Amino acid sequence: MLRCETNTPTMEKKVLTAGRVHFRQRKNIHAVFEHGQWWIKRVSPLYYTDEIYSVIDAVGTGTTNGFGFEKV
Repeated sequence: MLRCETNTPTMEKKVLTAGRVHFRQRKNIHAVFEHGQWWIKRVSPLYYTDEIYSVIDAVGTGTTNGFGFEKV
């Protein structure tokens, strides 16, 4: 099983921490487990819009703590 497919409180914390580091955003960012994988939701209170990112297991340039983020 991939890390991004593991629904545990520990993995939620890891995904959320990676998302906060990756997007350089401490507030208005949420980790959600749905459809068998983790998602990051970024809320922009200034523009009243949300951005959704699929969380994937990844290594290399552009990744954070073993995760990559693909905007949907």
